Amino acid sequence: MTTSDDIYKNGLFDPVLEWRLAVTRKFSSGRDDPWWDVLLELEGVALNELLDMVERSEGLKGSLIVPESYTEKERSARPDIQYPALYAKERFLRAINEKPKSFHVRRLLMGTIVPESQLATSAVTMSEDLSQILVNDQAVVIAVIDNGIAFGHEFFRKSDLKKSRIAFAWIMDAEPKSGGPVVPQGRALTQDQIDGFLAANISGKLLNEDRFYRQCGLIDFDRPGFKPASLRISHGTHVMGLAAGYEPGTMDDRRPIICVQLPTDITMDVSGTQILPSLGRAIDFIKKHAQRFRQTNDHTRIVPLVVNFSFGNFAGPHDGTGIIEAKIDTELAATAQHQIQVTLPAGNGNLARTHAEITFTAEATANGDPALLDWRIQPDDRTASYVEIWMPPLTDTSNLASVRVTPPGGPQSDPVTTTTGSFAILHSAQGEEVGRIVYAPPHDPTHRGCITICAHPTFHHDVTSGLAPSGVWKIEILNVSLTETDRLEVWIRRDETLPGFPAFGRQSYFDNDCYQRFDSYGASLPIDPSGSGCLVTRSGTLSGFACGERPSVLAGYVETSNRLADYSAAGPITTAFGALNPTRTGPDAAAVSDDTPVLGGILSAGSRSGSLVALGGTSVAAPQAARWIAERLAAELSGDRVAVNAQAAADDAPPPPKPALTRVGGGRLERRVRFGPKRGL
Repeated sequence: MTTSDDIYKNGLFDPVLEWRLAVTRKFSSGRDDPWWDVLLELEGVALNELLDMVERSEGLKGSLIVPESYTEKERSARPDIQYPALYAKERFLRAINEKPKSFHVRRLLMGTIVPESQLATSAVTMSEDLSQILVNDQAVVIAVIDNGIAFGHEFFRKSDLKKSRIAFAWIMDAEPKSGGPVVPQGRALTQDQIDGFLAANISGKLLNEDRFYRQCGLIDFDRPGFKPASLRISHGTHVMGLAAGYEPGTMDDRRPIICVQLPTDITMDVSGTQILPSLGRAIDFIKKHAQRFRQTNDHTRIVPLVVNFSFGNFAGPHDGTGIIEAKIDTELAATAQHQIQVTLPAGNGNLARTHAEITFTAEATANGDPALLDWRIQPDDRTASYVEIWMPPLTDTSNLASVRVTPPGGPQSDPVTTTTGSFAILHSAQGEEVGRIVYAPPHDPTHRGCITICAHPTFHHDVTSGLAPSGVWKIEILNVSLTETDRLEVWIRRDETLPGFPAFGRQSYFDNDCYQRFDSYGASLPIDPSGSGCLVTRSGTLSGFACGERPSVLAGYVETSNRLADYSAAGPITTAFGALNPTRTGPDAAAVSDDTPVLGGILSAGSRSGSLVALGGTSVAAPQAARWIAERLAAELSGDRVAVNAQAAADDAPPPPKPALTRVGGGRLERRVRFGPKRGL
């Protein structure tokens, strides 16, 4: 009988996938053989060919769904590289993990379990020839991918309040219903359908929003799960207000909107990997329908598109080669026929203590001195925690370093080296398995091996055995063959519950004594102290999503002080394999993310019409740039990251002096959108 340990020893394509499957079986609600959403990087194979291979493989029949949103032409196409978002059973994931080349898989990202009640598998395959949508010649489509988007807010309606500017709204975790655009899960609505719901629920000029959202499937309390759009503040509504919110009558026919609401259970568990397949699916949906918008006076001209995704993550290679960065750069790239721009936040992890940089001196190597990291995992953390230790991109990646971990009160683990199949089990003081250390060998195009430390949740309502102990986990990294110029990059995956959500995850962090958190006055230090030799750094904390070559990446600053927000993440990023320089040094620019040091956040749309609420973070900086880019594209001017950088350099007016390039890029953009009063000014 083959055990899990035997599988690890034989070498896996992605050892963390095997561990995640095991943890899900132990700590999940006990779903029997569920569907997982996955994002694949396929090389030289058509989707139909992949599906045929799966159906003919012993034991795999019925284990893969190619969503109906892929047309027959897309299913039969065989590009060099493609990034489909599919649904798979555990047996298919295991088959790929053991023999990826048999299925032409270069990389795989496993998302999360998708309830069968959300899958729309009975839909017909999407048509090849979707009808054109004719709009104003100065129109620009703005697409927002987020969660909790209350799209009935008056900022997204026209002067006739029974008419919406929302061209398409996809609610991924709604109850599937026929009649709208073809989607693989949840429910998508067209503008005509939304207009119908508005007309049916408006009395005078007032919208019965509770009934409207229930009919749309956004807020349905008959279905289980958290409903973020039912709160006073919802992240997606606020962000979309900044990107595409206007007083009715001002932009009725010039800013059509496509919005995609990611599944709420995914955004509650923000450990990074889980969200990526849904994000890939959202990108496919937006691109496909955005291409339908044409200018009224020239039906051959595709209307420009601006996409905003105000999420960040801490993990990944941070060199632009991650699978989602590659998908954004590839599939949302501007062409001569279709102008597309993407805005992303820099991230809020500058002070999160989730990044470390390690190099070994010749003396330390000769003496056998290891690098030591104190990883603090918090109590009442209901999600798994991860540390990723990324090797440098070297031609010979065998036996570069070894890692050992000591859980609180438990024994030190066996060493894990950069050798295929290397792994170790982590035990508690009671001898229970509470985690693992696994090594994933390098794959094209990243070419970086990664040692991942995986820890169980520290709390569970129903399961009491195998819970990870909270406290400091001692990580010991020993050099084997790295030179003084080789650098290890270490990141903790994001694990905190988003604001407004029920308590679920708690962010772990590095707790080394050498990390200086405050200055002599007790204020937080936003940059690493000069001459600091601490392994834990603020530099290099830029969101892993934001490391691609094409998107415009925005930091955040405080309007009244003109200082960058302390939380605003910084570069630089690492250099990809075979490249001379990294794709970026940090953010491209900064936009206002807080009104004052005391009045945090900025005002934008609340979840109900007529309301304004404050929300901060670099999440609110990115959509302001999206709005500015849309204005540029409408005027047939450049709106790429170079233009954003140049505008920021022109706008920036000290004092205080311009922050470092790795934190602010070109500079601080003037504020161009304001809802409500000038708070604190």
